[in-house]
Amino acid sequence: MNKNLRFSHKILLAAALVVIAAFASFTLYNDYLQRNAIREDLDNYLTEMGEVTASNIQTWLSGRILLIDNLAQNIAINPEQATVSSLLEQKALTSKFMASYLGDATGHFTIRPDAKMPDGFDPRVRPWYKGAESSSTPTLTEPYIDAATGQTIISIATASKKAGQSVGVVGGDLSLQTLIDTLSARDFDGMGYAFLVSADGKILVHPDKAMVMKSLSEAYPQDTPRINSDFSEVDVDGKTRIVTFTPIKGLPSVNWYIGLSVDKDKAFAMLSEFRTSAVIATVIAVAIIIALLGMLIRILIQPLHVMTRAMQDIADGEGDLTKRLTIQNQDEFGILGTAFNRFVERIHTSIREVSSATGQVNEVALRVVAASNSSMFNSDQQASRTNSVAAAINQLGAAAQEIARNAAQASNQASDARSLAEDGQQVVDRSIKAMNQLSSMLSASSSNIESLNSKTVNIGQILEVI
Repeated sequence: MNKNLRFSHKILLAAALVVIAAFASFTLYNDYLQRNAIREDLDNYLTEMGEVTASNIQTWLSGRILLIDNLAQNIAINPEQATVSSLLEQKALTSKFMASYLGDATGHFTIRPDAKMPDGFDPRVRPWYKGAESSSTPTLTEPYIDAATGQTIISIATASKKAGQSVGVVGGDLSLQTLIDTLSARDFDGMGYAFLVSADGKILVHPDKAMVMKSLSEAYPQDTPRINSDFSEVDVDGKTRIVTFTPIKGLPSVNWYIGLSVDKDKAFAMLSEFRTSAVIATVIAVAIIIALLGMLIRILIQPLHVMTRAMQDIADGEGDLTKRLTIQNQDEFGILGTAFNRFVERIHTSIREVSSATGQVNEVALRVVAASNSSMFNSDQQASRTNSVAAAINQLGAAAQEIARNAAQASNQASDARSLAEDGQQVVDRSIKAMNQLSSMLSASSSNIESLNSKTVNIGQILEVI
């Protein structure tokens, strides 16, 4: 988290993140529950609708199969042409079939309503005839092009036999549009459509005519659905669709399935609405909580703002250390304010003590300055006296040197006098003895003077150093 953010901003940011995390967790959990619930409801719904649709088609086809089977039995009783024509013209047949007909064992073909067949038409070579002839039960054909009308139809056919001998095959044609209308009646609340498919994956009936007679692998080249009751997801024109199949039970000679295809986005539209509502609710909740929490924090941390301003005054050097914070509550801020007041009190006491000590130090400093000035004056006088002593000592040294020179001259003159006054030896001897004594005294005096001179020089050097 950014260190430059204020404490209140950090609290608001943390609260917003907590609310978002809580709502996100709640949304994800509910999304999971909703998705599973919708999936289960959709599974039950499609299963139920598939079974209902399959049952309706089975009932619809079974009723027509019974009509054809009953027609075959009646024709077997009396296969005369007049009777056959009368039976084919029954209203129960004309209202249910595009055409009903008999192809007898001789190749003669009778159809009602009457229609002109192509030259050389032989019913015995047609698929519906062969299929019915080889089966002991009525048969259904897959869609094919009708030779008379040129339309794509399906046929119900069954063999008509009398005393074990084949009279022919009785059949009825049904338009695919009838099945299309039946399947189109199921729009699944606008989510999708139903279609008819054979067990080998060939699409028999589909709202899109371009799909009819195509295989599932051609219709859905990617993620081709498997024919079972499980859900399969396929991509159609950039949209995901859920496909499932329900078998039509009880149909003779064929295994057909009702295919149900629904738009996944529409099927889970409620989930999308919930997600949108959850996002909006999260945004509103975050805004409300931040607003309320912002006002609450502003009230709660007001003592902190007061302490902050007081500390800023002290830091800027303009603080009044006699002021104290007003403590209204004994919460964390109250404890902090009490500690701040004690801290300011200690600083205030310390400042007073420092001020008093500063005055005493100033007084002592003035005394030290006065003593220093007096010492400097005395030092000047001492230096002047020392300089006078040094000058006197220098003069005394010069006099001692002069005496030494005079003594040396006197010795020389005495020697000359000795050579000139040999005749007064005795007097001179006494004089010499006296002179020797005087010379000894003078030598001692000269040594003392030399010593004094040396000490004088040392004193002069010391004074120069001082």
